Amino acid sequence: MLIRLGLERRGAGQRKSRARKPAETGINLYNQDDTRKYPQSQAINGNYQEVLTEERKNKILERLASKGKVLSSDLTVRLGVSEDTIRRDLKDLSEAGLLKRVHGGALPVGQVPFQYDKREKIAVGEKLAIAKAAAAYVKNGQIVFIDGGTTTAQVPRFLSSDLKATFITYSLPTALRLAEVGSLEVILLGGRIQKELLLAMSPSTLGEIAAIAADLCLLSVESIHTEYGATVSNIEDAAIKRAMIDRAAETIALAGAEKLGTVSPFQVAALKDFSLLITDQSAPPGLVKDLKNLGLTIIKA
Repeated sequence: MLIRLGLERRGAGQRKSRARKPAETGINLYNQDDTRKYPQSQAINGNYQEVLTEERKNKILERLASKGKVLSSDLTVRLGVSEDTIRRDLKDLSEAGLLKRVHGGALPVGQVPFQYDKREKIAVGEKLAIAKAAAAYVKNGQIVFIDGGTTTAQVPRFLSSDLKATFITYSLPTALRLAEVGSLEVILLGGRIQKELLLAMSPSTLGEIAAIAADLCLLSVESIHTEYGATVSNIEDAAIKRAMIDRAAETIALAGAEKLGTVSPFQVAALKDFSLLITDQSAPPGLVKDLKNLGLTIIKA
């Protein structure tokens, strides 16, 4: 009896040991969250998630390009993800400079480089055509505000050599080019020189503008949008442009086709503040139509 009991205990112990092995083997083989034993599985899964995220962001940008705006509520339905996921995607894309986040969604962002010398080399032919058309609106005896854009900087080359007018600017390159037209009087507003933009800007600049009553303002803008109007990326520049518009009898906006339908951080003016927008021949007909429907007069140079 004692011997038999001993054998049974040994047999039971062996059965328990065999019963445990499959359970341990199951954990080791199939639990892919066990990163200590299966780091490669984790890497594969992580890469897959990254691919899905990038595909989703690309779809957001594609829809933004085709529609001119995206709504978070619409994206959650179309892409089958949560609002938090869309919010994170829009935040990432905004930080990358690929769109402008607004309440409830996003808009295309202006892609104008900050540095003057880089901006000057973009769409040169289109800028010349726009500047030539703008120059035709300047008349003898006028006082004209002209801002620091690279498009308005081309206006002096198309002014008549016998034109008698006064130009007021805060742009160093524009002031120098105007000074080459012998019959013009040129006033350069004072302020701290912003070296990348080549603009003279300070709080006192706004006071100088407030003391002037101009006939015309020629204004370059970085972005033109049906809802947000004219916007730029520099807050000081935006304030000076607004002051010039307020002190001019009429304002003509100059903007290349690539700037239409986009938004930059700081508002300059509503569309109703412009008597005319001059753009180039490549401006998308749909965007031009939308702007005209809001009462903005547009010509393509």
